[in-house]
Amino acid sequence: MQRTLSWISAAALALSVAAPTQADLLFTVGAKASVWNAGAKGDLDRDVSVESEGLDLEDNTGNQITLFFEHPVPVLPHVELKRTALEISGDGRLNTEFAGQSYTGDTQTDFDLGHQDLTLYWGLPLPLPYVDIYLGATARQFDGSAVVKGSYEGNSVSEEVDLDLTLPLAYGAVKVNTPFGLYAGADMRYVGLGDNQLTDISYGLGYDLPVPVVDVGLEAGYRRLALQTDPDDVDIEADVNVSGVYVGASFAVGF
Repeated sequence: MQRTLSWISAAALALSVAAPTQADLLFTVGAKASVWNAGAKGDLDRDVSVESEGLDLEDNTGNQITLFFEHPVPVLPHVELKRTALEISGDGRLNTEFAGQSYTGDTQTDFDLGHQDLTLYWGLPLPLPYVDIYLGATARQFDGSAVVKGSYEGNSVSEEVDLDLTLPLAYGAVKVNTPFGLYAGADMRYVGLGDNQLTDISYGLGYDLPVPVVDVGLEAGYRRLALQTDPDDVDIEADVNVSGVYVGASFAVGF
């Protein structure tokens, strides 16, 4: 019994050093929610631009929802689940092919870049007060699509292609806290597998509200997602950069 209590005390001490927050005791459960105003640059289906000279996709607002669970057991990873919903639309003009369909004239496009992440990560036990560093891995599944409606030689045409792809990503994050509730953080996910490449970077500033018992925070930042796909693995070849600011809130409770 004494050995068990000593192990729990040591684990709690390690957690308080690696990730000091108001509500952390042994376990932490939390959620984050934010809105992401993003715009797209680049190409779909090789040379079909998503910018003003092509599909002319406009900035749009999506949402990001995250659930996470952290604990003091060193060998077991923390867990994070994240869902990003983002649809970008635009009215453009094409005189070329998209996904094998010819277009001449005005077009209407809906580009769905929705995806979900499962991230397993560990906190590095560094003796740095107010600094948290995490490393891990993410499995990301895209379940979106691109739909282009228009006309060809006077006839209405429409083409839809799926963006259905699962990628393993390396994950890293850092958070710098202060005694005043202010903090700065950044995280990055990356993979390069042949022609499938993805870089996803977020960074922002936040403030933990002086609320007892629980952690409640407000955050604003910037997210940039650069995606390149291999047409042998997905229905559409994409080389797009989606980026913009986000604002949101977080909630966490320790027990």
